[in-house]
Amino acid sequence: MRQRLVLSTLVVVVVVMIVLLTPVFVVVSDAADDDERARLFGRLAIIAVFALGAAAALAAIQARQLARPLERLARSAGRVGDGDFTAPAASSGIREIDDIARSLRLSANRVDRMLASERGFTADATHQLRTGLTGLAIRLELLERHTDPEVADEARAILEQTHELNATLDELLAVARSGSTGERDDVDLVEFVDHHVDDWRLRFERRHRQIVVTTGPTVPVRATPGLVGQIVNVLIENSLNHGSGTLAMLVSGTSVTVEDEGAGIPAAQRATLFERPVDHHAPHGRGLALARRLAESDGGRLELLDASVAQFRLTYTSAPATDGASPQDRADGRPENQ
Repeated sequence: MRQRLVLSTLVVVVVVMIVLLTPVFVVVSDAADDDERARLFGRLAIIAVFALGAAAALAAIQARQLARPLERLARSAGRVGDGDFTAPAASSGIREIDDIARSLRLSANRVDRMLASERGFTADATHQLRTGLTGLAIRLELLERHTDPEVADEARAILEQTHELNATLDELLAVARSGSTGERDDVDLVEFVDHHVDDWRLRFERRHRQIVVTTGPTVPVRATPGLVGQIVNVLIENSLNHGSGTLAMLVSGTSVTVEDEGAGIPAAQRATLFERPVDHHAPHGRGLALARRLAESDGGRLELLDASVAQFRLTYTSAPATDGASPQDRADGRPENQ
């Protein structure tokens, strides 16, 4: 930026000098002999050189005075983009730049207040949910002692899911507060998918549908278990509510791919499939948007591969090997099963 300002100032000075000195050269060349003309041209050249030098110095000073406030403003905008809303740009004395800085500061304050409000609401809602879950868990613990074995087993299974939901709430709250989670661990996708599919299989059977899981060579991935479970549940529930036929799940490498035999995703919905609904009171449309956000906050990626069959793929990075083997070697060493 500074170089452009200096060059533009010098160009203006050169153009002005050409306009002013051209008539002088013409008059001098007509009004003087050769010796006098040479002396006058030399003096004019010296004046021109000094003028260009002074113009360059003034241009450098002006460029520095103009560029510094813009550079500070750019740094402030970058910090706002990184989530730091407490670093306003200092006043520059240039009204236009100060107006932009003031607007940026006001916008940052509004965003900061909105995020603080959302974090407060999330914390309050999580507290209320956890209070209700605690009361439910106490009732289930009492039912575990029921004399009927079936009632006791069912209460034990529901109690386990309640504990998992409590852990998931903690992880979601961590994501809402910081945008990421620090609870990552080595996750076996095969075991994880099998565990969650068992929870959904009965609901699919009630609708005369089935879930088929195919397992290829896999390696452990680095992820947060609770968030992976949330995303897998969203994908399965999305197929249950909007798809049809058999839900096929392929676990291979570091990814999970799901698709069913439904009509796919309408063309009008594909562009906004992972966007939050505009209507905050809408009962549907949040699942896939939340799933992608959770995947990205956990270092993964959720993408739509084929809209015609509603084929989604969830991918994570492989966990670092502890025995020196590469991820491909570990994947090749695992037998294929179905």
